[in-house]
Amino acid sequence: MTTDTYEQEEQASPLDLNQILAIAKRRFFYFLIPVVIAGSIVVAIAFLLPPRYESYATVLVESQQIPVEFVQSTVTSDPNQRITVIKQRVMTRTNLLRIVDKYNVFAEERKRLSVTKLIEEMQRLVSVDVITAENGQGRRGATTIAFRLSFQHENPQTATKVANELVTLFLSENVKTRTERASETTEFLEQEAQKLKEQMIIAEAAISNYKQLHRDNLPEHLNLRLSRLERIQAEIKALEQQLINLREERRYLDVEMASAEAGEDPSAGSQSVVSDTEKELNLLKDALTTASVKLTDAHPDIKALKRRIGMLEKKLEDELSTSQEDNDIDRKAAKSTNPKIQRLLDRLQIRISSNTASIQKFEKDLTELRAKASEIEERVLKTPEVERELITLARNHREIFEKYSELQAKQGKAQLAQNLEEEKKAERFILLEPPVTPTEPVWPDRLKIFGIGGFLAIASGIGTALLVELVDKRIRTASELETLLKRPPLVSIPYIQTHRDVQKKRYRYGMVLLVPTLMGLGVLAAIHVLYKPLDVLFYRVWVYLEKLNLLPF
Repeated sequence: MTTDTYEQEEQASPLDLNQILAIAKRRFFYFLIPVVIAGSIVVAIAFLLPPRYESYATVLVESQQIPVEFVQSTVTSDPNQRITVIKQRVMTRTNLLRIVDKYNVFAEERKRLSVTKLIEEMQRLVSVDVITAENGQGRRGATTIAFRLSFQHENPQTATKVANELVTLFLSENVKTRTERASETTEFLEQEAQKLKEQMIIAEAAISNYKQLHRDNLPEHLNLRLSRLERIQAEIKALEQQLINLREERRYLDVEMASAEAGEDPSAGSQSVVSDTEKELNLLKDALTTASVKLTDAHPDIKALKRRIGMLEKKLEDELSTSQEDNDIDRKAAKSTNPKIQRLLDRLQIRISSNTASIQKFEKDLTELRAKASEIEERVLKTPEVERELITLARNHREIFEKYSELQAKQGKAQLAQNLEEEKKAERFILLEPPVTPTEPVWPDRLKIFGIGGFLAIASGIGTALLVELVDKRIRTASELETLLKRPPLVSIPYIQTHRDVQKKRYRYGMVLLVPTLMGLGVLAAIHVLYKPLDVLFYRVWVYLEKLNLLPF
């Protein structure tokens, strides 16, 4: 068999406890040296890393003190969202740079880092953690009840000062944001209300101007105009009837006058013959009177009747003028011969004059009443159109007024909400725990570093020892030789230790004890100098053991 085959068989052979102990004893320094080196590096890292202290404050999100049913706040956003917005406003470049310069946060880094890097580092050291409470609806139903604002720095006093500054900024920014939002809401509603008020004034002016322009056709006066129209029409009918009576009386007087002028005594029953022209004229006048009640003066039938009456009146005047000349001669003769007829003629002449004046007056009054009736009818006809336009204008005014009233109510609520914010009765941030100067660093976690570093140091020592053992191919025991040759040895000569071997062994044991001792002393010294005095740590351990009842006395 070749040497490689033997090596494979040797590697495949199982190791017993004695071999493991022999390997550990033989490769102890290969195990110890990496452990010491790695442990020293871990200890150096743990104690050379600059400690970082965290100062924090707890801020309570207190709900509105006045019931929401009475006063509704204008700031209705979720507290978590509002905290995020305030954080963005506080963590601006200007604020952070001012804090850095004010408290000299980065004394050394300020000289070699840019402003952008300093701001990024500052933002990394600031932490805002929201504290929520479940309300039975899962994570989506969680309510923000508080938040924790913290700042980390190598100097605990600086960490406290910066945390205090950040808390002050958060609280003031919250009050400022809520007050500004409430005042902006009130101002916006005031501006909108002023716009609607101007529109309402314009609408009122439009209604007033329209009513002034159509004051004679307003719908609220319709009943009054209709009643007036009825009275005028009744007066017209009465005047027409009086005119008919007067005209009948005039015809009678004309007949008596004609009889008296002819020398006849009207009391004797003499009657005058009325001409056909006069009869037709009277009929047309009666027809005109009847038609005027139903029709206006602009109607074609009224105009035709008036033209016909005018023609007949002219014709009658011509006939009367012709007969008047004949009657004058007869009248003169009658007057000179019969005084009684003369007195009768005088009385008839007075009655005729009075009748003529009455007819003229009534005709004038009738004309005026008909004109007034026509004017009122025209206004009545225009009233629906005016009413439609007024309804449109009034509807527009009503809509604007309703919006204005609604906006005024909202404005009142907004003003109450603004007063609520200004008097700090709304939802607010209350400082529960102010920042205090920390006594314990939060970073680095030396125990964790020691634990991980110790594990890695031991693993590196074991790995180095195993690696050296695998690389070393020397034969050290009879069993290894028998495994390699496949034959048992004839005799086994034990190892004879010399005085020098004993001294080397003692020296080796001394080093084994000395190196861990020196390492332990170095670790204790580093802890005492860089971390915390040993008496303080001993006292804390003692108190902890007393609490656990682990002390034997």
